[in-house]
Amino acid sequence: MIAKQMLRESHLFEQLNDTDLDSITSISRSREYEAGATIFTEKGLAEELYIVEKGKVALQMQLSLLQPQLSKKVTVDIVTQNEVFGWSVLVAPYKYTLSAVCLEHTRVTATDGI
Repeated sequence: MIAKQMLRESHLFEQLNDTDLDSITSISRSREYEAGATIFTEKGLAEELYIVEKGKVALQMQLSLLQPQLSKKVTVDIVTQNEVFGWSVLVAPYKYTLSAVCLEHTRVTATDGI
């Protein structure tokens, strides 16, 4: 079970009361990933919002060039402890706009979309 204190340490949830935090913990779970693992992919169905408990996650997008064989992934941001990613779960059309790839062993809290 996810600890309320861990959620409170994230800016997204820090102002919520215990009742609200209990509701969120009931739809959340902790997950671990090895370095190099992909949590979700660009254009995939957005089903969960994530908070980094430990580790680093690169948010990447596919940069399309004139010739498809020349396209490459570009890191847009790196999220670390207590930071939130996967915001696409909150906004239609509910498709991730970036891919999330672990840069090191990472533990996240995954919360079901609302």
